[in-house]
Amino acid sequence: MRIDYLSKVGAAVTAFFAPPSFPHRVGGQALVKELYPVKSVAVIGAGAGGSSAAYYLSNFLQPPQSGRKLEHTITIFEQSDKIGGRCMAFKVRNPGEKDEYVEVGASIFVRVNYNLFDATQDFGLKTKPLDDEKLAIWDGHRFVFEESQWTFWNIWQGLRRWGLAPMKFQRLLKKTIGNLLESYSSVESFPSVAEFMERFNLKQPAAVHSHLYLQDNNIDRLFSEEVIEVATRVNYGSNLDQIHGLGALVSMAADNALQVQDGNFQIFEGMVARSQAQVRLNTKVTRVKKLAPEYEGAESRFEITTLNGQKDIFDAIIIAAPIQSMDIDFDLDLPPLPKVNYRTVHATFVRGFVDPTYFNVASTDKFPAHILTTNADAEFTSLSIQVKLSTGETVTKIFSPEPVPEELLDRLYTNRTWVKHKAWKAYPELAPLNLLSTESAQDAFAQLQQDQQQVVLETLQQENQRRAAAWGQIEVVPGVFYLNSFEPLISTMETETVAGKNIARLVRDRILGYCAAEKVDKKRRRAL
Repeated sequence: MRIDYLSKVGAAVTAFFAPPSFPHRVGGQALVKELYPVKSVAVIGAGAGGSSAAYYLSNFLQPPQSGRKLEHTITIFEQSDKIGGRCMAFKVRNPGEKDEYVEVGASIFVRVNYNLFDATQDFGLKTKPLDDEKLAIWDGHRFVFEESQWTFWNIWQGLRRWGLAPMKFQRLLKKTIGNLLESYSSVESFPSVAEFMERFNLKQPAAVHSHLYLQDNNIDRLFSEEVIEVATRVNYGSNLDQIHGLGALVSMAADNALQVQDGNFQIFEGMVARSQAQVRLNTKVTRVKKLAPEYEGAESRFEITTLNGQKDIFDAIIIAAPIQSMDIDFDLDLPPLPKVNYRTVHATFVRGFVDPTYFNVASTDKFPAHILTTNADAEFTSLSIQVKLSTGETVTKIFSPEPVPEELLDRLYTNRTWVKHKAWKAYPELAPLNLLSTESAQDAFAQLQQDQQQVVLETLQQENQRRAAAWGQIEVVPGVFYLNSFEPLISTMETETVAGKNIARLVRDRILGYCAAEKVDKKRRRAL
C-alpha cells in the first residue's frame, strides 16, 4: 500500500539512471548485415514490470532514424486471468450512487512517478487526488498525532512533539529522491542493479538498516519511531530495524498522491494494449529451455512450454515475476541468484460501522480516514476508510501481518455487513544491500593475528568488489533478462516500470546493435 498521508506530517512542519558496447557499431551506426535478428520476445508475467517492459520495448523498436517499425513479436504469458499482478481492485456496490472500486494492494502513486503519471495522461485515464484525507497515528492506546484541517495547528503539533526533526528529514529525503529523479532524464541502460545504484548515488542509504541510517543523519529518534516507522510499516510491513534506509525514504515520499478512478490496474492494461503484444492469460509456463545454436556462431534461442503442452520458440525472454515463486523448470544454467524473501500481507475489507470506543473517542463524525500505527501495542498495521456508502456504512481496509481474528473485528466494529480477506506476498524484505556483512568480516578478523588482518582486509575488499559487479545482474543468461533483480533495491509500482523500461532498453540494444535516440524531458532533473 502506498499511502500519501504520512508525507503531510513532515510537510506540515516545513510548509516542503551507456548502453553496453556492441561490436556491430561504426561511427554510431549499426552494421545491419552483422546484426543478430532477434524477432520474438517472451514476457513471463503481466504485472506492472512485465506490462511496462512490453510497452516500452514496443516503443523502442520503432527508432525515429529508421522511419519504420522493426518486425518483431512480443508474447506475454500470464498464469492468472488478469493484467496487473499485485495491482488489483474490486467493485463495491453503493446503493443509489456510482459503484466504487477499492484497491487491494498498490493503492497510490505520486506526480513525480513520471512513468505512471504519463501513462494516465496518454491513455486518457481519470485520476483522483488523495490530499484532502486526514490521518492519525495510533500507538495501541491513544492517538499520538491527529491531523487537523488547520495547517497552523498541524505545524504546532509537529513542532511541539518532534521539534525540527521533520525539517532535517525533509532535506535528506529531497536529496535522495532528487537522485532517483535524475534517472528520468537518462537514456542509459544498466546491466546490473549495482550499476544503477552507483550511477544515481543510492548505495549509501541502501547499505544499512534505516534506524542506523537515520541515526547517522541526526534524525531524532522519536520522529523516526512515530512517523518514519509508521510509513515503513504500512508500505513495506517492516519496522526500522528490518528495512534499509532507501526503503524508509521512499516510504515517506508520497506527496501529491493519486489513484486512477476505477482501478490503477487500468494503467497496465493500457500498456499491454499499446504494446500490441499477444497476451495469453490463464496460461501457466512450466519450462523454459535454452536450445543449442542452429549453427556455429549463432545465438541460442529458447523454448517455452506451457501447462497444456504447447511449445513456442523465442529469441529473448523477460522474466517478470520472482523466480523462486514461479514453479517453472528453468533449463538455462542460471547462475546462483540472491535469495529474496517476500513479506506476506493480509488485507481485510469490512463493510459496516467502526466502533469509535475502540479508539477512545465518542463519535465517528470527525473520524480520521486513515489510522496508521506505531511499533508499540497496536493490533493491526493500518485501518483506512476506502468508501463512504449512502447507507452510512463505510468500507474499511485493514492491513496486518497476520489474519485479523474475529474477536478483534468484534471490538473494532459495532456491526459488519460483509468481510473479505486477501493474503499475498506483496513486496520483498528490503534488507540492507551490504554485499559483505559486517558480522562476516568481524568473524574473519577474530580468528587472525593482528599482522594478518591487513591481508584479510584486502581480500574482503576484493570479494566485496566482485560481489558488487555480479549482484543484481539483469541479463542472467545471454538473452534472458530478470526484471525482479531490481526489487531488493526498492519495490513500488513505479520502480517496476523503471525496471521494465531498463530491460526494454537492454533488449532493444541487443536487437538493433546500438542505442536508438529517445526523447527525454530535461525538466525532470528536478527534485520534489
